[in-house]
This record gives sequence, C-alpha cells and structure tokens, in this order.
Amino acid sequence: MEDIRLDAQWIDYLLIAIYFIFVLGIGWFAKRGISSSIEFLLSGRSLPAWVTALAFVSANLGAVEIMGMSATGAQYGMPTMHYFWIGAVPAMLFLGVVMMPFYYGSKVRSVPEFMRRRFGTGAHLVNALSFAVAQILIAGVNLFLLGTIVNRLLGWPLWVALVAAAAIVLSYITLGGLTAAIYNEVLQFFVIVAALLPLTIIGLNRVGGWDGLVEKVSNDGMLGAEQLSS
Repeated sequence: MEDIRLDAQWIDYLLIAIYFIFVLGIGWFAKRGISSSIEFLLSGRSLPAWVTALAFVSANLGAVEIMGMSATGAQYGMPTMHYFWIGAVPAMLFLGVVMMPFYYGSKVRSVPEFMRRRFGTGAHLVNALSFAVAQILIAGVNLFLLGTIVNRLLGWPLWVALVAAAAIVLSYITLGGLTAAIYNEVLQFFVIVAALLPLTIIGLNRVGGWDGLVEKVSNDGMLGAEQLSS
C-alpha cells in the first residue's frame, strides 16, 4: 500500500506552532493559580462541572479511540460498537453516579488513596502498581499513534514526533497541573469535533448513509474498508 504523505507547507507548520503556543499558554496561565498540592493535583476542587464533563468526553476521543476503534470496526464490523454500549457507557455511568460521591466525600486525591483508606495498604499497593503500569502502557500507545500520524502526514521521523509530543504534554502539566490538563482536554475536544464532524458527514455520504455503512461492514470488515477507501 502506498504511504500517505502530506506535502506540508509553511502554513501547516505555522498552524501547528500556533496550536502548541495555545497549549503551553494554557499551562502558563494555569500556573498562576497554583499555590498548593491540592490546587496542582485536584485544581482546588473548584472547576465547573461542564468543563470537567467536556474534558472527560475528550479523554475518550483520543488516538486509541479514533484510530484503534476505526481499525477494529474495519476489521470486525458493527459489533465493535458494542464496546461502548455494553462496556464503556455503563462503566462511565457507574463511575459518575455511584463511585464519584465516595471519592469526593472522602477528599482523596486518587483512587489508590481511596483504596488505602477503605481497604488498607495491601489494596492500596496493588491498585497503585496496576494503575501505574496501565497508564504507562496507555500513554505509550497514544504517543506511538500520534507519532505514526505525524510521520505519515508530515514525514517527521517517528522518534522526533514522540519526543516533541511528550515534551509538550510534560511541559504544560508541569506548569499548570490538573487545571492545565483539563483545559487542554477541553481545547482538544473542540479541535477533535471540528475535524471529525465534517469527516463523519462526508464518509457517511460516500457510503450511502447509515444503511450503506451497515451493509458494507456487516459481513466482512476488511472488504468494507477496501470499499470505503476506493
């Protein structure tokens, strides 16, 4: 298969630079309101609900979901949707309705800390280690996917894209803590929606609407992927 390459011009790099400036600027402005560990780690427990809600949605629209779920849908077809209906959505509702009141009421700063208070040091250690390993793996996958996209579209070496992305994220989190992370998630939400909405409309139009999409991926996902790209 022929590699996809974007013939990047100066305007493309200018837009990327502007976006990075906005991202780092959010971290810089968030830094001014940080004077304690509670404000750095928990944003002082004062962020508006709509901001955290958008950030939560944005966190579930990352590279793993967009690229990974798209590839899974192309390979396995419509059953891929059941991941959200059966797994993700009920889990999110359970977390928000049942578990969040416990976390918020106990004034803990993390789930492992809640486990220590509720079940002791053994549960705290197991949860902390498993959470750390999971986050390292997830972050690695996300960075690899981002680096792959940059490599394919702009031609940057994979390691350069990985280092640049990791440095940007580490910079704004170090500057502004959770506040910077959440407001950057909100910014990314609007960027993702602005890109995915027209892409979705165009894609559905090309395959003949929802019924056409179901028809093309219902039997053989790989066949559907070939038809979509033709």
